[in-house]
Amino acid sequence: MKKLGALHSQQRFYRLLGLPALVLLTLLFVVPLTFTLSRAFSGDESLYFGEAFITLFRQPYTWTIIRFSLLQAFVSTIVSLLIAFPGAYLLANYRFRGKGFVKAICTLPFVLPSILVVLGFVIFYGNSGILNTLLMDLFTLDTPPLQILYSFKAIILAHAFYNFPIALSLISTRWENLSPSYEGAALTLGSNRWEAFRRITLPNLMSSVLSASSLIFLFCFSSFAILLVLGGGPQFSNIEVEIYRRAKLSGDMTTASALALISIVITLALVLLHLLFQRRGSYEQESQLFEQVNSSYKKHSLVSSLLIALYVIISFGFVLGPLGAIIWRSFTSSITRGGATQLSLKWYKELLGLNSSGTAFISTALSSVIYSFIIALISASIATVLGLMLSARLARKSDTDSLAVELYAMLPMAVSSVVVGLGYYLVGRVVGTTFSMRLLLVLLAHVVIASPFVIRSILPDYRSMSKTYMQAALTLGSTVRQSFLLVELPLLRSSIITGFAFAFAISMGEMNATLILSESNIVTIPVIMYRLIGSYNYSGACALGTLLIGVSVALFGLSEASKRRRYE
Repeated sequence: MKKLGALHSQQRFYRLLGLPALVLLTLLFVVPLTFTLSRAFSGDESLYFGEAFITLFRQPYTWTIIRFSLLQAFVSTIVSLLIAFPGAYLLANYRFRGKGFVKAICTLPFVLPSILVVLGFVIFYGNSGILNTLLMDLFTLDTPPLQILYSFKAIILAHAFYNFPIALSLISTRWENLSPSYEGAALTLGSNRWEAFRRITLPNLMSSVLSASSLIFLFCFSSFAILLVLGGGPQFSNIEVEIYRRAKLSGDMTTASALALISIVITLALVLLHLLFQRRGSYEQESQLFEQVNSSYKKHSLVSSLLIALYVIISFGFVLGPLGAIIWRSFTSSITRGGATQLSLKWYKELLGLNSSGTAFISTALSSVIYSFIIALISASIATVLGLMLSARLARKSDTDSLAVELYAMLPMAVSSVVVGLGYYLVGRVVGTTFSMRLLLVLLAHVVIASPFVIRSILPDYRSMSKTYMQAALTLGSTVRQSFLLVELPLLRSSIITGFAFAFAISMGEMNATLILSESNIVTIPVIMYRLIGSYNYSGACALGTLLIGVSVALFGLSEASKRRRYE
């Protein structure tokens, strides 16, 4: 009876711990979302219930937008997998010098804001970009050989750059932990390596492949900044870009809300698939927990060494080329229009207000940095607390209940940040549009957007944590609350730091919801970068972009360092 009472006490503590987070999530997410969805069926000028929604489906352009959104997400996912798979094979099966550094560099794009990807591709792959300039000088060409910007190819390439680290990480981790006994048995029985891979290895990797594919498809389907800038026009618009255009530029809130509902239905299905594939992978990994893992790496041959070197060179060029182009451009300027460029700190001096050139760049750049850091610090702190509380509740519930609550907690990931921004924009029209209220709405939108990523950082470690530590603390007389504060939180320190770093980086680089919510007096770094790109002030945008790269790399390094300390 005493044990049963202690069990009920634990369940009650974690249930009550997660309750305020669930209530706050409802207020911060469900209420604004209700504003959006209600407008899809009862707009200001609707003659009957759902008129705008029905009319929208009757328009051929709506189906064109939906088809293109699905097509570009599908192609982007396939290309991301094709880029990631060779790297996953090499990382999982070979040990070579600099392997950890290769992993870190290949993972870096995922923590970068999408506006940085856009800027990097314009500077590096543009007609007058670094790559085309080098090729024209090398082969004495009169025209740029690579003309990919503002095209379908640019969208796919940018999405692959941004998302292949997801597939690389998930597949290589799973591959590295596969038992070699099955493949060895197949080879012993006469199968060749291709047959053994197709019949043994690939089926065992399929859960991680499907999990990565569903997540990449979700991110590409909900992509906004990449299609808004690199798409170059309505021909390459997806649902998210169309929502922004109709809500912000045309003022057609009813149609924008109807499009948002379509987006939510599709993305919610993708999130559910991702959760199911992820759980399937976890169960498979648990079932092989006591099997021999792939701790013996393959021996290097001349071919394998050349393949490793080739993949490292190509992946480094693919990842570091656009980022290096941003950094290089931020340190160059020309004395006269069209003159030769030279190394200069001009743009950083303007950023710090040390120059008085009177450009549009200096007028808002410094304030955007201040706003971005304040919003990111506050929103990341709130999102981390919410994510921790929800993770504690989810890790202590049964599988059936946990899936329902986890799906509810992950709903913000199923709704694009454009739709979140639209919901808060409609809330703002009700509660007022003063400066302080607008700033508060931007901050709350960032909390909603970042919280699922905090949960995804903390929850896996929470679930894998041995319960013997807590049971020992309770046996020695600690209360459930003391066990949570003094035992569980220290064990979760690295994942909490990782969650905070992700939330801070996401808030710093968040442009989608902010672009809908912010007015001229509330400008963050990504928003001003978007405006500078639109006005062809690439050097000013690169100076701010370099600052974002520095913040992203620092947060990524902090996250990796906390993970290493955990295993020391």
